[in-house]
Amino acid sequence: MRLLLALDGALGPFSVALVDRDEPAFARSAAAGPNAALEAGLSLVEDVLAGTSAAALTAVAVSTGPGSYTGMRIAMAYAKALALARRLPLVPVNSYDVLDPDGAGDPAAAFVAGRPGRVCARLRAGSALTVFCGAESEVADALAGALPVGATLACSGAWQGAAPRLGERGIIVHCSPPLESPPALAVARRALRSEPAPSPHAVTADYGER
Repeated sequence: MRLLLALDGALGPFSVALVDRDEPAFARSAAAGPNAALEAGLSLVEDVLAGTSAAALTAVAVSTGPGSYTGMRIAMAYAKALALARRLPLVPVNSYDVLDPDGAGDPAAAFVAGRPGRVCARLRAGSALTVFCGAESEVADALAGALPVGATLACSGAWQGAAPRLGERGIIVHCSPPLESPPALAVARRALRSEPAPSPHAVTADYGER
């Protein structure tokens, strides 16, 4: 077994997942209640390991945002501490990459919720990546301005506030189903296809509009 432990606090309540590079069907996961990351974080890691020794881990992954500011920082602190203590590679996973599903159309926009009424969206058009942050209406305007009228846009993540506004601006919107639950499981699967950071100290947060 080549186990990877993933932690997420950016895209929902703090969650943990364990996957095996050699066995795609293997997965364990758990999530804390809202605002319970500090209290439940370490116990969730123990629950997901479920008797598996931490010595069996070959890597740790963590979502680096954007997303929940507090949850993201807690998850990154746990992940960095574990990676440093166990001398494991740490794989940073950006929220946009987690949300942008395999096989999504082009162009595509991955939306991450910020403060109430505000959102960040990464537009992927060919090899170009552009990020817009602000009020949902402002982001919808910016996306529409970057696309030809009548374009079809694949949307994922927190698209609910911006998608109707895009439709009003002549953009045809195709929205993906919700992210795999808990988010740490989606982070883990993405991390299996990503490269680790040169060191845990090199992993930094993406604060979006902040």
